[in-house]
Amino acid sequence: MRLQLKEMAAALNITPNTVERWIRQGRIPVRIKENTCIFSLPSLRKWADANNLTYTPPGAAVLMALKEKAENLHIAMARGGVYYDIEGESVAEVIRAGVNCITCFDTQGQRQALYDSLLAREELMSTGIGKGVAIPHPRTPLDYGEIPAFISTCFLKNPVDYQAVDRLPVFVLFLLVCPSSKSHLHLLARLSFCLRDEEFIQFLNQPPASAAFFKKIEELDQRFDAP
Repeated sequence: MRLQLKEMAAALNITPNTVERWIRQGRIPVRIKENTCIFSLPSLRKWADANNLTYTPPGAAVLMALKEKAENLHIAMARGGVYYDIEGESVAEVIRAGVNCITCFDTQGQRQALYDSLLAREELMSTGIGKGVAIPHPRTPLDYGEIPAFISTCFLKNPVDYQAVDRLPVFVLFLLVCPSSKSHLHLLARLSFCLRDEEFIQFLNQPPASAAFFKKIEELDQRFDAP
């Protein structure tokens, strides 16, 4: 792959002078020809990881921003799925059961990392927002590479004391997992819009079938986007 020196520096989040110095010192697996950096992408990524640097391919941030801008709530919710009769008698137990239902993950290690992050967030402050609803989410964005943002909807078998702001027991969880703060805020704003609708809360109280649930979310998505 070929990049201008400035593009290379931006991709590694360092200065062009630092790139030049490291190339002269032989510290970085790249060579320069007519002010153009020539390198092997796998080798550069491996080198960046070994030196605690991040490598962001040119244009990746723009593509991610466009993707996040286009992401609607019903798409993220369809990706995360709807689950019923989630068992548990405590916050930790229902979160564990909810995480175990998620089909996006390939490994148990990914599920464990998400579970640990969700519990760490609950230790700071309950994500029970009132009206029987909680929105568990990690303390910081979790980037699983190929897995985009998703929201898993979990209807509990029995309401749980979630230490919510209104002290009402929680009957539904919206597990919100995003690879960036921007996508988190984007989807949270849309979800909050839905949850301000009292009719929607009543709709959730008797767990709807998945088809009816997604249809309602799509309707609210359109209302959110309306002028």
